[in-house]
Amino acid sequence: MNYIWIIIIVLYIVLAHLIAQYIGAKREIGYGKSIFWSILFSPIIGFIITILSKQTDKQ
Repeated sequence: MNYIWIIIIVLYIVLAHLIAQYIGAKREIGYGKSIFWSILFSPIIGFIITILSKQTDKQ
């Protein structure tokens, strides 16, 4: 029964990293800092910080 929680937590962390990579790569904050904030606080707070940063002009 406890293994289910471990699998859920691991999947949550992996999904959060993939989302941070996708969104952070297109923002000034970048992938590394978005992952840093996601790990430091929580993926939800890291997502909010990443969304609040400016988008890059790369196309």
